[in-house]
Amino acid sequence: MQSDRRKYIRFEVPLDVIFKPSRDAVPYSTGITRNFSRHGLCIETTSLDMELNTNLNLMVKHPGKDIFVAATGDMVWKQHVGGKWLAGVNIVKMDKEAKSEILDYAYDVWLEKNINFNSA
Repeated sequence: MQSDRRKYIRFEVPLDVIFKPSRDAVPYSTGITRNFSRHGLCIETTSLDMELNTNLNLMVKHPGKDIFVAATGDMVWKQHVGGKWLAGVNIVKMDKEAKSEILDYAYDVWLEKNINFNSA
């Protein structure tokens, strides 16, 4: 059995995200984050015509504000599942304060879900 190499917990948090290859003059694709961590995220999207290790420009919807936060990252894996695409992205650059706020929000969602689950 292969061990999980992740160093940081991934929080399930659906956030709107738009993304495109950083070197291509193409329109942004849309998706939703499946999870978010200190160093990466998983995007769910309907189409994904990009090669592995593509550097991406991303705009992630901030959960507490009506803004999108810019980030860059490398797509390190992709998988076609049930008519949708999933892509794993290592975050290369993102505003530290915004990332911290997103992680705080994701942790609060996780905590509320687990407290409610454990008290049921």
